[in-house]
Amino acid sequence: MRKRRLRRMLTGTVLALSLLLSACSSGDSKTTISPSPEAAKSTSEPTKEADKPAKNWTITFDPQGYFPRESTTKDPAVHQVMKELAEEYHKLKPNINIEFVEVTAPDRKAWLQARMLSKDAPDIFWSNFEDTWLHYQKGWFLDMDPWLNKPNMYNENKVWKDTFAPGILDTVKAPDGKIYTIPGDGIAIGIYYNKSIFDNLSLSPPKTWKEFMDVQETIKASGVTPMVFSTESASDAPWSDTIMHSQFMLDKIGDIDTSGNGRLEPQETVKAIKEGKFPNADAVKQQWTLIKEWSQYWPKGFNAQLDAEQMFMAGKGAMMLAGNQFGDYLEASKVPFEFGTFNFPAITQDIAPAASGKAAKIYGPWGPAQWLVPGYLEQEEPDKVEAIIDFLMFLSSPEHMTRIAKEGSTMPNIIGAAPPEGQETFAEDIPLTIMQGYHALLDAPFKDKMKAAMQLYVNGDWTIEKFSEEVLKYYNEAADRLAAANPGWVK
Repeated sequence: MRKRRLRRMLTGTVLALSLLLSACSSGDSKTTISPSPEAAKSTSEPTKEADKPAKNWTITFDPQGYFPRESTTKDPAVHQVMKELAEEYHKLKPNINIEFVEVTAPDRKAWLQARMLSKDAPDIFWSNFEDTWLHYQKGWFLDMDPWLNKPNMYNENKVWKDTFAPGILDTVKAPDGKIYTIPGDGIAIGIYYNKSIFDNLSLSPPKTWKEFMDVQETIKASGVTPMVFSTESASDAPWSDTIMHSQFMLDKIGDIDTSGNGRLEPQETVKAIKEGKFPNADAVKQQWTLIKEWSQYWPKGFNAQLDAEQMFMAGKGAMMLAGNQFGDYLEASKVPFEFGTFNFPAITQDIAPAASGKAAKIYGPWGPAQWLVPGYLEQEEPDKVEAIIDFLMFLSSPEHMTRIAKEGSTMPNIIGAAPPEGQETFAEDIPLTIMQGYHALLDAPFKDKMKAAMQLYVNGDWTIEKFSEEVLKYYNEAADRLAAANPGWVK
């Protein structure tokens, strides 16, 4: 299911390093796309410079979720946009062929490490931009900054970096301040709601936390579960923590954000913890007090795994957290009610004095169009790098990103590209989250302890005082572990 795929994309699980050898020998297949006679002619015209005779190149491309394929029983969607664009590009640049690589390895992280060690990675490959922060210092990825300062001939010769949606390039900056990922599209998280339930109860989508609680109280009184939510879900609690903690910290990152990119990165978080600047004790206590209050509107047995999709689609739950792609799945499933979306409500300071008072939304370039280039090509095949960048510029024109995002039901990150129909909520101009939730903020032991503590707390076994005391201890323990493993993070 699309929503489950999205959740896996956002959370992922690191498998054993023993997969490396098998990843070296398998895990991908290649498909070379030859231009068909009926391929549509691109409206983009190359410059005279591009028409000069050039060396023939075959660019291998891992398009992840955009890998060209026909409909299957598991996923009826037909993926063809990349095949079409490859054909159109070949018409413009006959000396360049695009060969698609399908990565089938069960652990992409192990696969990537194996490919980098053997210098056999696709010329363009997908990786979650946050994962690049763990490996950029190894030279695995091409520094895109020099190229981003060049004009894009496929977008009116505008400087390439100026064609991206404001702030999105800052989002993908690595801890060294450099950009290694070209963020073509993005994913947003919002709250889906059953319009029939809302209309029957004369309710409107809430904007503030108080309105959110009032709406849920009315729904609960009608006999319907207000919010489909499970603490065992890979996304419900982590996403909520990401949004709520960011709302509390939007006005507090100050000197903690040493890179100045508006996000708390791993090394900044560890440094702030060691210096006693993070977490904010009042924010922790007030945020989790609100979460405990909210839990009265979750299903019975919320500490167990639930089939959230089925519950919502059956009309047994009025609201649920999901990504912007979930709307397409609901449409395809022909649910017997109208649905709508709204962004997570703002926690106002009359409810929680430590809050910033501003709403925040999860949005980032977590879509299939996160493009990286192997760093070793800069030394070994610099001419090929120019061809690769030219193709990426071609893909990132407004016209082409509109087509790509439409097929993927993602949000295009290029100015002038149109989002898919029905995605208005996710394009709403509100602050982006500035930090990860407990699931990805520090390390795996921290995540596991936080999850267990949360379940004990919302279940009533721990008081807020006990929970806060334990959580602050977990932060410091994790900071010690990460500082020991990364001595340069704390100076």
